[in-house]
Amino acid sequence: MKGEVRIEQLLEEDSIFEAGQSVWVGKFKTEIESFRHQHGRCVAKFKGIDDISEAERYVGCDVQIPADELPETEEGWFYTFDLKGCRVYAADGEYLGEVTDVLFGTGTEILMVEQDQKEMMIPFAQEYLQSIELDQRKIVVNLPEGLRDLNK
Repeated sequence: MKGEVRIEQLLEEDSIFEAGQSVWVGKFKTEIESFRHQHGRCVAKFKGIDDISEAERYVGCDVQIPADELPETEEGWFYTFDLKGCRVYAADGEYLGEVTDVLFGTGTEILMVEQDQKEMMIPFAQEYLQSIELDQRKIVVNLPEGLRDLNK
């Protein structure tokens, strides 16, 4: 279909991509006309992007859904963007810094934590998380042995 674009889907729930959903494609506010999976990839058609040359203008842009239009998360679940700005503490109470980003890769997500212009990468894995208190903007982690040395 003309004007369709391939997107990398970070939310695992396809229902959020239903027709009529408001989105921002870069700085362009629009809505989803259609969404489907094709050959293991996600393909979307956005209202107002009707041909290849128009679609090419948005290569590399983020597709964002307004936060107030996202479905509520289940108990114990949250959106990773909610982690940005959280203060991170070691289990012994030591302040490690603030989450500046969440990196996605082929395996476990990584929390980028910064303090005094020094960055620390912490695997966002269940075995290292002691607690996440979003209402207090606080994360407590049990760091694996040697992690601090890897980040120096």
